[in-house]
Amino acid sequence: MDFKSFSELREFIRRYNSTSILEIGAKKCWQKWEPKKYSDPLDWLHSNTERNYAVRLMLLASAGNPHRHGDISVETFDSLINAYHSWEHHTISDKRILDKEAEALLSSIQKWEIDHEKIARNWSLKLSNIFDLEVIRTHVAGLFLQRLVAFQNAGFGYPVARIHRTIKFIELLDKHSDKKFLDDFLERTKLSPINYFKQIIGCLMVFGNFYNRKGFWDFSQFLDIDDEVQKQGINPENIKIFVMQNSEFFSSEADNSFRNRINQTLNSVPDYYQPLFYNYFLEVPFIKLNSERLCLPDPFSFSESCWNQIRGLVFEDSTRKRLEGLLSRSFEDYLENTLLLFIIPNSFHRIPEVKNSTSSKDKRADFLIDTLSSYIVLECKSSIMSADTSAYFHVDKLADVWCRIHSAFEQIGNTVKALNLHDKPVIPLILTFYDSIAASTVFEEMVKQTDYCSRMGLNIPPIVYSLHEFEHWIHDRSLNNWAESILSTHNASSPIQRDNKGHNYGHLNNISIL
Repeated sequence: MDFKSFSELREFIRRYNSTSILEIGAKKCWQKWEPKKYSDPLDWLHSNTERNYAVRLMLLASAGNPHRHGDISVETFDSLINAYHSWEHHTISDKRILDKEAEALLSSIQKWEIDHEKIARNWSLKLSNIFDLEVIRTHVAGLFLQRLVAFQNAGFGYPVARIHRTIKFIELLDKHSDKKFLDDFLERTKLSPINYFKQIIGCLMVFGNFYNRKGFWDFSQFLDIDDEVQKQGINPENIKIFVMQNSEFFSSEADNSFRNRINQTLNSVPDYYQPLFYNYFLEVPFIKLNSERLCLPDPFSFSESCWNQIRGLVFEDSTRKRLEGLLSRSFEDYLENTLLLFIIPNSFHRIPEVKNSTSSKDKRADFLIDTLSSYIVLECKSSIMSADTSAYFHVDKLADVWCRIHSAFEQIGNTVKALNLHDKPVIPLILTFYDSIAASTVFEEMVKQTDYCSRMGLNIPPIVYSLHEFEHWIHDRSLNNWAESILSTHNASSPIQRDNKGHNYGHLNNISIL
């Protein structure tokens, strides 16, 4: 198959009955959910890449017709995955587009500095003075490749860890809201937190086994759940409450339908950005096919969506600013009293704020970690990214996240200077709440080609991870070992082997759903 544009591929998909596309796509995703061991990590990468393309084909099918005659075949579905994976008509294939994107990115950085003048005027170095057109243009092709890698590898890590971490954050949000968050949670979801998360297990059980059609369930059909399981709170009534508030219609014209969400997204960006559109199953994991029939197309997206479910249901517009503030405090609390306390209890401390501060240069990073080979200066930035990480494929959002990373790096630089940390290498670590791999990796590579670090008083560019990414990378290596690996990469020396002394998510062992 060969399509001249992404619009042409979208039109091709509309030829087929949209439900038949869901059936084949869901079957593929559920097959990949089944436990299996991959002897070669590349096998998992290939499998996960196929899943991510299958997810996008299912989402594109929302523009189709569930009553159309003509079901898609498995062979045609697989050919569409291959055509999507081998897509040639994107930014990296056209020098004129790359030049235009580089110019737009520089312009967006300069505009950000003007719009946020109160922040930028206190920087020791403007980002636009480092990222000139030549530097950006040199790396803009690599930027697209990073976008592609992030797109294909979405869903890495341990699904259960995301669920357990979300439960912990609900506990912390309640703590920092003077016990008011749980009241909001119960009012919005009609379920207690523990009952809410039990339904995740119930849904995986029900949608994974119903009539041998994995991913589908009809409420009108009798659902036989073991009595002992029902005593745990997993019953048809609770499952229905859970599913209905986390679902939308597929092909209707309603504002929140999948069809409308996808069309709005694709119609708002140039054709060459469209193939990398957002996986909306991370926001709404269930599809309403009609008033009774539901589909859970991808269990990976379902487990990954657990925080987004809470954000969407509880963080209403009227209270969002207050709740985002609670999230920021909970984020720092989690690091101090859950993660760091477990992995390196005697080698970190919270950096106190400067009393009676008179300058933005008095702002300090959050934590100082003392490892055998280095200092890690850690700054938490829950607001740097957002849930829709595909937004950072576009120049204005990308400029925003780079400027915010730079601002956090300035804060780390001021902290290093104030604490006189010069007897060991300093690793500047910025942790975000939402995944950030594509946006931050290119930033790190770009600054390596400039005198950025030396002008900021540091030797290593900012290391930016989301909390999920960071926990994933240190689950099988100690923090000392991780720090040594960062230094070896920076010094271009031999790779440091994992010491298999990581946390293995032991800090979340006290979280139990059943």
